[in-house]
Amino acid sequence: MVKEFLSQHNVEFTQYNVAENAEARDEMIEKYDSMSTPTIIIGDQVITGFDPDQLTKLLNLA
Repeated sequence: MVKEFLSQHNVEFTQYNVAENAEARDEMIEKYDSMSTPTIIIGDQVITGFDPDQLTKLLNLA
């Protein structure tokens, strides 16, 4: 859902598979205090879960 949303709005993003990438998983847990996916980082904001309203607001898509 998140990938589709971002792609539909022409937002570039980097995706990490935390099940396969231990370094990305450790960063998500230690730096962002999250053990949930998706965890979305926009600047200094952390969104856990798919929240289209929050994404729209933070990405100035309105």
